Amino acid sequence: MANAKHFIDNSQETDRLSINEIIDERTQHELYYPPFQSAIDAGVGSFMCSYNKINGKYACENKESLTTDLRDRMGYEAFVMSDWGATHDVTDISQGLDQDMGNDVWN
Repeated sequence: MANAKHFIDNSQETDRLSINEIIDERTQHELYYPPFQSAIDAGVGSFMCSYNKINGKYACENKESLTTDLRDRMGYEAFVMSDWGATHDVTDISQGLDQDMGNDVWN
């Protein structure tokens, strides 16, 4: 099964576990989302969210990016998994994450 990663704004390796990427909606839709939209259009089987924060919320707990954008606007219907150790506070399905890959790796 193909997995598209890392959704989204995983722009650098330095401090990737804690960096807060401040990105406006227009930039997201024009620059960062198109490659992932192509993966959806090609029928990718799953997505993996990233370690970083997006506008103050960790990517794997970010309802705006996982539910509003990825699922509702971009039409993604399959599952989203976390990267290993990428969840921190919320791992429930209401935020858009379907599978938590564990928190032991980086702690």
